[in-house]
Amino acid sequence: MQTLDRQISFHIEQDKDHLLAEIESSRQKMNLLARNQPLSSSEIVEISTYLDFLLNEYDQCRNKKAAAL
Repeated sequence: MQTLDRQISFHIEQDKDHLLAEIESSRQKMNLLARNQPLSSSEIVEISTYLDFLLNEYDQCRNKKAAAL
């Protein structure tokens, strides 16, 4: 059981690392777009929605890790 817990924790950490990289990349893209477009533009709204999705996924990964411990 302990081995399984470590494997689950490892996969959650990998997911978290991937999500953090994607969150940072999306945040940077949104900031660049916001310099040249109104915040209500469809591109900014779309990337903002995607960023919200990523942040929710990251939060779920954190909760899974806490539950696995």
